[in-house]
Amino acid sequence: MELHYSDRNLELFCHVAGLSREDQIVLTAVRDNVHPLIPWLTDRFYEVLAEEPEIKPYIEGRVEQLKKTHVVWLESLFAGDYGVDFIKRQEKIGETHVRVRVPPLFVAASMAFLRGALPPVLVVNVPDAKQAMLATASVLRLLDLCQYLIDRKYAEVLMDNLGISPVLLTRLQTVGKGLALAS
Repeated sequence: MELHYSDRNLELFCHVAGLSREDQIVLTAVRDNVHPLIPWLTDRFYEVLAEEPEIKPYIEGRVEQLKKTHVVWLESLFAGDYGVDFIKRQEKIGETHVRVRVPPLFVAASMAFLRGALPPVLVVNVPDAKQAMLATASVLRLLDLCQYLIDRKYAEVLMDNLGISPVLLTRLQTVGKGLALAS
C-alpha cells in the first residue's frame, strides 16, 4: 500500500498485514458495487448500536448526524486513496472518540460488526467471485489498519494523560515476556 508516511510502526503493520497497492486497486474496482449499499449497512450498524444499553447514551439524539459521518467514512474505504490524509482521518476519529469518551471496547466491537457485515455484501454484490474474494480480504485488512490507527490514538492520549513516554509504555506492555520465554 502506498502510504507515503514516515512511520516505522505503520510500515511494519502494513507489511505484516499484507496491505499493498493491489488492495487499493481491488477496493476501487468494487466501489460501484458497494456504494449503493453503504446507507443500508450504516442503518443496520446503528440499529445494532441502539440495541446496546451501554452504547445508547453515546449516540442518542445524534444518530442522523453520526450516520452521515459513517457513510462518508465507509465510502472512503473504497476510494483507493489511503495516503497521509486517510491516515490522519483515522487518527482524528480516534481523537474524537477519546474526546467524547467513547470506550475503546465500542470501537473494537464496531469494527468487528463491519468485519462480519462487509464480506457478505461483497460476495452478493460483486458479480465476479474472485474479485469479491479479493475485495473481502482487502477490506478486512483495511479495517484492521483503521482499528490500529484509532487504537493507537487512544494509547497516545492515555500516555499523555498519565505522563508516560512511548518507550516506557512499550516496556510496561512487554514486562515479563522475557521471563516467560526463559522458563
